[in-house]
Amino acid sequence: MSITVAEKEHWKERIARRIDQSIEKLVAEKEPSLLQRVSREARAKAYESLGIGAQQRELDEIETHREQLERRKARLITEQAGIVKGTNVEAELHSRVGVYPYPDSAVAKAVQARAAVAESEILAASDLGREILALRVEKENLLDTVWLATSTSQIKELWSQVNSLLKLSPSPLEEKALKIEPVQEQ
Repeated sequence: MSITVAEKEHWKERIARRIDQSIEKLVAEKEPSLLQRVSREARAKAYESLGIGAQQRELDEIETHREQLERRKARLITEQAGIVKGTNVEAELHSRVGVYPYPDSAVAKAVQARAAVAESEILAASDLGREILALRVEKENLLDTVWLATSTSQIKELWSQVNSLLKLSPSPLEEKALKIEPVQEQ
């Protein structure tokens, strides 16, 4: 009996969640700050490879200075209100956030793409990182893997031929899915 598209999507999502949990557990046990550090390093490499590192460092400095000024401004306004009302300044204090423009979307997309490549390179430099990358590859290919596991022998054979033609090796999970007894047409 064949399963429905909705059921296949359900199992893809369930397996993806288990992979995410496995990655979180690995990182928590071995190097809790790994992914945050890799993300920072990858973004820095992306800015540098795009030739906009100096501008980004200056923007970061401006943002830090702006945040300090915003906090000081809010504090001064609150102090004035507290003095005029005769109340406690700390009780009056609340955050005030200004509206500022966001980075250009083309720049943001370019940085994001370069950072993803740099992140993979950084992760590939360690055993834990390679383990995380392997799990991410399995997660990325999950929908294909679920469909393969529930497909007819013709689809499985075609998939194997495509892999052979393109000189691709199936992932460990995909290889297991290809070995599952094919669904019989009724």
